[in-house]
Order: sequence, then structure tokens, then C-alpha cells
Amino acid sequence: MRARLIAKPDVLRIVDLLRQEYEVLAPFRGRGRDTFFEAVTKANRDRIELHLPNPYYPPKRYVFPHIEKLMRIKQTDGTYELQPTLDETPRAIFGIRSCDVAGIDHLDRFYLGRDYRDTYYEHRRRNLFLVNVVCTDPEHDIDENCFCVCTDTGPAAKDHFDLQLMDLGDVYMAVAGTPKGESLFSDPVFQPAGPEHVERRRAILAETRRRFKTMTSWFAATVRYVSQGKILDKTWQEIGSRCLECGGCTYVCPACTCFTVSDRRVGPGEYERVRLWDSCALHGFTRMAGGHNPRHAVHDRRNRRFFRKLAHYFIQRELSMACVGCGRCVAVCHGDIGMPSVVEMIRRATVETESADAVAR
Repeated sequence: MRARLIAKPDVLRIVDLLRQEYEVLAPFRGRGRDTFFEAVTKANRDRIELHLPNPYYPPKRYVFPHIEKLMRIKQTDGTYELQPTLDETPRAIFGIRSCDVAGIDHLDRFYLGRDYRDTYYEHRRRNLFLVNVVCTDPEHDIDENCFCVCTDTGPAAKDHFDLQLMDLGDVYMAVAGTPKGESLFSDPVFQPAGPEHVERRRAILAETRRRFKTMTSWFAATVRYVSQGKILDKTWQEIGSRCLECGGCTYVCPACTCFTVSDRRVGPGEYERVRLWDSCALHGFTRMAGGHNPRHAVHDRRNRRFFRKLAHYFIQRELSMACVGCGRCVAVCHGDIGMPSVVEMIRRATVETESADAVAR
């Protein structure tokens, strides 16, 4: 990877360069803690911020929309004509956090990394340019619920970005992750970086890692317990009893992949097939066509959600864990069963069981 420096007043020059080829999405500040990604225009360009809380709504929607038109179906003279709807729009996400880069990488492995490739996802993904921003400001970038250091996804992404920006205090260090990212270095706004800048980067990252408040230190042990089937039913029931079945944890998760497909009539002899985000928390998610639901109990669905995210089988199959440590599930869950809480509940229950077994022996 090649590195360059860019002065802080010039950092939005990167946005200007990208807008020559891409629709650029960037982070903006709303009211209070609220932040959001929005298309950059001449009117809002100067309101872009890099140091601000991570938006609750993940930018994965630019490769995996929450509602996506797949095709139009026209009936003419007794025959059906299928017209796929493929989005070829070149997009660049400027200011995407490292946890969300890891989320898109997980989606890549799920939708593109096996025998069957999702054509709709593939078209969006190959036209996407990612500008990752490293979280270095503990007052703005790092939420009290962030735990990317436990999932090894942050505060600086190691790969899967086109360009990475890191605040070194007086300048930004720009690191190219792909040839597309490196091509931007031809602009004179970028200056060479020296060994002293690399050393400063290392020191800032080391200090930043110590500033995280949520440390899910039992994460690896929980993966082992879940994979070996050591979680007691009463633990899953305790977790499930807190679930309100709202689906919020799924809708804000950068790594969740579940969807459903629906056909709807849009005109005389004309139909539309759409794909929509779905959630394993919802009662109808596992309901079969005949009405039978093999996962009727809510704790059984919670069991499945965390098994899917933490079991070794899925980690081995997709080469990444379906949790990126962004902490969004903690923020939106009214039942306090975000990932850190569940890891702690499993840790507590397992330690108590193991202690009881030791006494019995």
C-alpha cells in the first residue's frame, strides 16, 4: 500500500475528484447525536464532517438496498417478458468507518464468495468506491458501545477499501488500498509521506485502541461455547425473554444478509419483483407455506441469530464473523440483548455451570 499526505483544508478535494466520476455519499451531522449519509451536492459539500458519531443506519444499503427492484414482468399475448433491473450507477462512499468496511466485506463473501453469485449485488459492488476514515477522535468517532477492537475490524481497516484517511493531527495520511485509490495520488494536492508519519500513525492507533469503553473480552470464548453447543437452553430462554421482536438489531447490522422476495402488481398485465430486508427476529421469518413454524418460540429465533453470527461453521464458510463490532445493536435494542450483553450473559452462565460441575466432582 502506498501512502501520501493531504492538508486538512484540502481533504474535501478528494470529494471533488470523485464527483467527476461517481455519485458521492458522505456523512453529515443532524440534530443531537443523529448523523447520516447523503449524496453530496454543491449546496451541502461544505457541511461534510469526518469526525462525528457513526450513523445508526449502515451504508451497506448502497450495495444491498433495504428495498430493491429486481425485475419487471410484463404479460403480452399470453407470454411473459422479464426485464431485470440492474443498478450500474458508479458510487463512492466518502467517510465510511472501518466496521462498515468489514460489513461490506462480509456481504461480499456471502453474495459473491461461493458457488452462486448474486447478480444484483455484484453490479452495485463493482461500481462502488470506498474511502475509509480511521476512528481516532474519542469524543466523536468512538461511541461507548463500539467494540471493533474485539472483532478485529478497527479502529483502522486493514484492507477492502480503495482509499483510507487517518487524522495525524495537522494533516491526513491517505493510504491507497487498490489501484483505483492510488490513481488519485496523481493530483498535486497529495504530498509524499515519510517514516515519521508512519510512526505517528502507529502511536495514534495504539492510543486510540486504549480509549474504547466496551471491551468484550470473552468474545473468542463465546464463539467456542456456541460452536460446541455448550449454551444451556435456559440461557437462550433468558435472552429470548428480553426480545421484543422488533427486528431493529437486524436492520442496523452491517453484516446481516437476510431478505425476502415479493411480487406485486404495478399495472394491467405488469408486475414487479422486489427484494426487501428481512429479520430472523420476526415471527414470520421461518414460517413455512403450510403455516408451520419450526422456530415458533422467540428464544429459538434468538438462538439462531447468535449461532449464525458466532458459530465456527459459518465463520469457516464465509471466512469472517457476521459481527463487526459497530455497537449499533446495543444502541437500538430495548431489551438489552445487543452482542456485548449476550456475550456477557453466556460468559456468566457458562462460568456458573462450570463452577457447579467442579463442586459436584
